[in-house]
Amino acid sequence: MFKKHFLENFSKAAASMALLCAVLFLSSTHGFPCSTFLLKSGDTLIAGHNLDMPMHIPGVIVINKRGVLKKGKSWDEILAGKPTSNPPITWVSKYGSITFNTFCRDFPDGGMNEAGLYIEEMTLVGTSFPRDESKPKIFMCLWMQYVLDNFETVDQVIKSTSEIMLDGWGWHFFAADRQGNAASIEFVKGKPVIHRGKDLPVTVLCNTKYVEEMRTLKVFAGFGGKKPISLEDRKIPRFVHAAYMLKNFDPSETSAMDYGFKVLDQMSSSTQWSFLCDLKNSKVYIKTAKNKKMRYVDLKSFDLSCNTPVKMLDIHTDFPGNIEKHFQDYTLELNRSFINQAFEALNDRDFVDYLQSRGSTVKQVEERMAGYSEATTCKQ
Repeated sequence: MFKKHFLENFSKAAASMALLCAVLFLSSTHGFPCSTFLLKSGDTLIAGHNLDMPMHIPGVIVINKRGVLKKGKSWDEILAGKPTSNPPITWVSKYGSITFNTFCRDFPDGGMNEAGLYIEEMTLVGTSFPRDESKPKIFMCLWMQYVLDNFETVDQVIKSTSEIMLDGWGWHFFAADRQGNAASIEFVKGKPVIHRGKDLPVTVLCNTKYVEEMRTLKVFAGFGGKKPISLEDRKIPRFVHAAYMLKNFDPSETSAMDYGFKVLDQMSSSTQWSFLCDLKNSKVYIKTAKNKKMRYVDLKSFDLSCNTPVKMLDIHTDFPGNIEKHFQDYTLELNRSFINQAFEALNDRDFVDYLQSRGSTVKQVEERMAGYSEATTCKQ
């Protein structure tokens, strides 16, 4: 979802691009909704996410391993195939994770690691990442994988935003950890804007700046105002509906998982993926537009050492229930197949022209992204 600021002198053509919520392209003023929330009740910690788009969105679930040596790359570097002048960044993954990737391995839209840390992205028009050539620069998808590879707390995620320069297009982020901490992370006018603790009274994030969502919420009954909230009224913002439902969750009436999917259904708008992450128990529950059957994965059931292959599975797989045994071993060919599907979903002449204006082609970018994981090595 390339924003006007991202396309630089190509912004006029961007206004006609296909709009995607995760791969995906936006005009400067419109975007399709994505939503994330954290449901906290007693020992329950459930993070939920919708990826919404009025067309099929391909995707892959990836089981990432600990002990893997990786090197960061910026979006500019992926486009041009040349290193930037920024200092390099390398790391060895400390934690295994499960991620949901529109592109391919190591380029997630979000996920959860074995330490119970969760991160997810959503479109935010007007995003402006900091510029500092003295710091490592990393493509925002790779940054999310870096976060899941290395951290276990929201504090650590927030700290990294001042140590690493992100690049890419207009996203903001929601992070949560097993201790129940959560934060929204936005980049406005070249600076990180963080809401957490008492500044994050409602653990929901959609496609508007958090401070603006809270300003809207305060006019509604139960949140400082008088305007009634009706779940049947779809003109009421998704953020307001989610805030109302989280506030009124009663664990004696329904399970957290069932209620979590009710929240996602309430916020749905042509949803292509929905998933819930149980941060306490390392389990993930998944539904998609192509397969509305409930599927689940227990991250603890996988061998997360890098002596065994990374595992991958089409997010729309038609198997119900526990889908652990259906994962395939990573291969370059399998990785290519997923990113080919993602780029075919774009199917937009403006995107092709944009890449050519940067001295690249769709095929070259596909190969650089698919081949990124080939340069990672097991150091365990």
